[in-house]
Amino acid sequence: MSLGFNCLYGLKVILPLVVFKEVNEQAKQFNSEHGTDNYYWLSAFLYVLLYPDFLKWEYRGGILKMKKKLIFSAALVLSLGLAGCGGEKAKEEPQKENDPKTEEQQKVLAKTVDDVIKYFKEDGLELGEVSDLPNDEFGNIRKEGKRILIPSLGVDSGGRLFLFDSEENLQKAKSYYDELGNSGPMFYSHTHQSGLFLIQMNGDMEDNEFAKYAASLETAVTGSTTIEIKEESKANKADNLTVANVGEVVKDDFAGTYTITDLYEAPTEKYKSADVEFSIDGIKTAKLKAENPDLIETSAETNVLILSITGENLSDDTVSFHPDTAKMTTDTKRQIEANVMISPFESEFIGKVIQKGEVIFDLGEEGLDGVKELKFIFEPTSKDARKIGEEITVVVPVNKK
Repeated sequence: MSLGFNCLYGLKVILPLVVFKEVNEQAKQFNSEHGTDNYYWLSAFLYVLLYPDFLKWEYRGGILKMKKKLIFSAALVLSLGLAGCGGEKAKEEPQKENDPKTEEQQKVLAKTVDDVIKYFKEDGLELGEVSDLPNDEFGNIRKEGKRILIPSLGVDSGGRLFLFDSEENLQKAKSYYDELGNSGPMFYSHTHQSGLFLIQMNGDMEDNEFAKYAASLETAVTGSTTIEIKEESKANKADNLTVANVGEVVKDDFAGTYTITDLYEAPTEKYKSADVEFSIDGIKTAKLKAENPDLIETSAETNVLILSITGENLSDDTVSFHPDTAKMTTDTKRQIEANVMISPFESEFIGKVIQKGEVIFDLGEEGLDGVKELKFIFEPTSKDARKIGEEITVVVPVNKK
């Protein structure tokens, strides 16, 4: 065997390894750049075995030249195929992340009343004792029902959470509470439904506070809510009308919202009718936005004058003193009776007690414009429905503080 033949034979054996290395390097580089899987070495090896004609060589001037163009083309085809496989795998990963089943496992919406209560707790809402409702509270049409106590509303006060078996039955219960509230303010309660769930809360709860429970319920049932919770600033809120200053707001669940507009100088004297001695501790005006104008016989928005009064029974007997029925006249020839509906003053004085409260007069749109003097007429103290004291008249100059 000639030396030339042996060289050619050797080259034919060695060349597949050279080609394999070249294809391997090209595929490795491509896969590295495109983040595909590292199967390039196996594919390159198989390619060389399956396609021996890939090796195109020729002897020219004693030099064997391999046509790299074909090698690079083959490497590119091979790498594209691998990229496709790698791409398919890459696509699988985000699909797993967006899998609806995975999302459903991560966020399970409420199916029971207990599920909703868990949402209330997670949202940081006030919850006292939770107990099963008796069967006589829509037990024949509801699937579930819980009594929820809210300690801040008072002893044995709170609301109810229901799950009904149909929209028709839910509306029966909701209508019952809504119509009961329309019959009088003392029977009013908040209600809100989401899906087949219904929440009912004591009317003493502020609207914005109830909105938090309603929003939490909607989120529990549907995954989202459109209810807006107002961020109330406590800087301009006062606990009651007696201590409220100009610009402060006092919310009364029955009357509405008072915004104090002006403070006036109050008389320093004490006045006496029979055994009841009283003083006017403060005089102020406010804008009242009425909760139920027809019920309290005012306009939806009106100006009011507020007297803060302290009364003391000096005797051991039980007597009655009624500042909430006082009349007010002005030097502009107006006469206004106190609005007894919104004047929180207890008229019965058991022996030797002190009571405080407010007497409120509806000034209408005029307010105190042009008024320089006020006159208040208080009815006599009475006992056993008989007058035992004198009528008291107090004249007060209108002087702002």
